Amino acid sequence: MDKPSSPFFNFFRKIFDSRETSTTPTTSTPTTQAGRFPTTYDSNNTTMLRQLTEAKKYITYINEAVRLYPFLTPAILAGIGSRESHWGLALTPPTPAGRGDFARRAPRGGRTTPEPPDGGGYGRGLMQIDYDWHEFARVGNWQSPRENILYACKVLDESRRFFQQRVNLRDADLLRATIAAYNGGATATLNAINGGQDIDANTTGKDYSKDVLNRAGWFQLQGWK
Repeated sequence: MDKPSSPFFNFFRKIFDSRETSTTPTTSTPTTQAGRFPTTYDSNNTTMLRQLTEAKKYITYINEAVRLYPFLTPAILAGIGSRESHWGLALTPPTPAGRGDFARRAPRGGRTTPEPPDGGGYGRGLMQIDYDWHEFARVGNWQSPRENILYACKVLDESRRFFQQRVNLRDADLLRATIAAYNGGATATLNAINGGQDIDANTTGKDYSKDVLNRAGWFQLQGWK
């Protein structure tokens, strides 16, 4: 999860600035059978199979999150966790309490110290909640797989509501925008939409939501809904 892009200091204004309004539709998102996502991954991809083994450990929490936020599915959450941390395998240490994103950066958001006082690694836990922008990553129980997953879904839900209030998107594009905002921030994603750019234009690699749904499609091959 990267920083929300906006000129305002307060985190929630950064992500959900009410002054950004639009009814401009974004560029079209290709569709397949409803609820199905195409994938470029082979069903026997060894890297993804290792992630599947890890993701299964948290299926109870994933299913709980989907019940609370029914616009999500287990496969979509699996895709986000795959992109963010390989379901913990890419973290240091490679556990739910691991950290990622160790590149040094200037103080921002809720951090005024050169580095986090509790040590390096700005991304916290399975869903890589960012230390600078989220109080949960500074004082919350981010090491808990359940709390980390549920917090990530809360952020996704807030982003979805942000777009529903400001822009008319068809369901597939609303989903992509919601996922893109998890990485780049809702305001930055809305700016991309209003500028006629791809929804992922302001995300890491300019492919965040497409990559997440590509991964989600692979999890669907494994029987995840």
